[in-house]
Parts: sequence; structure tokens; C-alpha cells
Amino acid sequence: MLIELYANPGFQAVALPESPISSLNGELPDEETGLELGDLLGSFSSREEAIAAITQQVSEQNGQVTESHSAPFNDYSHVEWLTVTVQTANQQTESRAYYLVTDEGY
Repeated sequence: MLIELYANPGFQAVALPESPISSLNGELPDEETGLELGDLLGSFSSREEAIAAITQQVSEQNGQVTESHSAPFNDYSHVEWLTVTVQTANQQTESRAYYLVTDEGY
């Protein structure tokens, strides 16, 4: 299994991320308009490796990931949302969101 990790730069911490794909009923959309190649952070063998990469990136910025949550948008989607809670170097807490896209969709 291959998992692509995408940043979700428009995420607002007051709600769960919205699905970036246009069809949630199991039909393959022509184009997944919410996923931009510029937001692709990397490809990984597992969800755990993707989260470890985020943790490493946050650590390099003198922060710490304190928790993470992920779930599929629905049973038919090959895209999951992932949110992480980060404690920054100045002790502020913020939420960051990502998309995990697997090659085992539909």
C-alpha cells in the first residue's frame, strides 16, 4: 500500500476537514480538485510513517506533536483526514490538517 500525504493549508481548527474529492459515493471522479500537487508532502508505506514524517518536521521547527487523529471520510473513499495537535516552541497549541490518500481506493 502506498499513502500520499497532502497538506491542507485552508484548514480551520473549528471543524473537521472537508473531503477534497468531488464524489463520495464510490464513483471515480475525473479530477480530485481539492488535492494540489504543491501540497504533496511525500509518499509513505504506512499511515504511521506519514505521521512520523510530520512529527519529524514539527520537531525540526522546535515543536512537538501531542496527538493525532485520522479517519476515512466514508466507507467508499480512498482519502482520510488527519489532524495533529502541535505544541509550538513558544508553548502555543495549534491544530494542523492533512489528507492521506491511499492507492487502495474504491
